[in-house]
Amino acid sequence: MLVVVAVRQACEEGAERALAALGAPITGRRQVGPDRALLFATPPLADPVVADLRAHGWRAAARPEGGGHLSAWQRHTAPVDIDGLFRVCFPWSEFDRGDGPPAIEVDPGRSFGTGAHPSTRLLLVELARRARAGDRVLDVGCGSGVLALAAAHLGANVVATDIDGAALAATGANAAWNELSVRVSEGLPGGQFDVIVANIGAEELIALAPALVPRLASGGWAGLSGVSAGQVSRVAAAYGGGGEQRSDGEWAALVMTPAPHA
Repeated sequence: MLVVVAVRQACEEGAERALAALGAPITGRRQVGPDRALLFATPPLADPVVADLRAHGWRAAARPEGGGHLSAWQRHTAPVDIDGLFRVCFPWSEFDRGDGPPAIEVDPGRSFGTGAHPSTRLLLVELARRARAGDRVLDVGCGSGVLALAAAHLGANVVATDIDGAALAATGANAAWNELSVRVSEGLPGGQFDVIVANIGAEELIALAPALVPRLASGGWAGLSGVSAGQVSRVAAAYGGGGEQRSDGEWAALVMTPAPHA
């Protein structure tokens, strides 16, 4: 296994020193953007090196050297295109960022959400089609922050919240890496939002409905995902009924535009 480290050019020498100190000198390099490069090293054991690098804040992963395992890796790390407006990928994805739509790079850490899962992709597509510059967006259960990052990339003012501190840390770090502005919040913030997105599962969506519906501004919309087709009607009822269903395989999402509340 190789070790691949995603770096900004200004940090490249530091990454080389960190790899050398771990007995993993650089064996290859690939430029993937104006200010992005991938460094490759071949240590005796890749996993401990990756764990040490990640513990010190580097974006690193273990990568197969060749054969069928490498082909599977490349499929797994390929960018996900969202309506031709932007792509979502890992920092260590091996493709030229300058060729095609802008790339949002997401290191999931211990959190869920990289853009490839159908429940996430359904909401990314809705954001691409509906979100407008200046929208106030709330991402509930932000995980890795992929939905929040997409909204910020589209020009929205974004707040991301999660009950897991690791998710908030991952979202903040991913926002900084992509040079996007996202405010993280440990609890549900006050105020109203033009857009609320939540990819958290049916039971959680239903439980949060009394708190989320009053936070949706008049004329706003909510994208609710992480549900199956059989759960759609229960989730819709909790948010006032109606809504438009989106489906991707076994997964479904709801786009709700509740009636204005008093």
